[in-house]
Amino acid sequence: MRIDITSRTQPITAALEAQIQKQLGKLERFDVPFINPKFIIDRDGQAVLMEASIGLPSGELIAKAKDVDGYAALSALVQKLQRQLKTYVHKPNAHRAARSNRAQLLEMDGAADAA
Repeated sequence: MRIDITSRTQPITAALEAQIQKQLGKLERFDVPFINPKFIIDRDGQAVLMEASIGLPSGELIAKAKDVDGYAALSALVQKLQRQLKTYVHKPNAHRAARSNRAQLLEMDGAADAA
């Protein structure tokens, strides 16, 4: 996956870039095509602020994380993205299941009223 990594205040080391690639690679297991993923690193005083924006076929994932340790901020950011992606992937199935259960309950309720 090609990720556009931008840092406003500090240079991007090879180790940091490798860690970002590794962590964001965890998102590929959801089998959703990513459109133009962007990753921004900034400093806010002593804390490191990281934000990611990943386009999806029918939406966008956006997450921010802030921590004194850059690697901890990266982990928190990836966890937020995983939760959002999990919701995105499973949402159609959840709605379909809820509609089908409602329809079955209405049919059962209508059959009870008719009897």
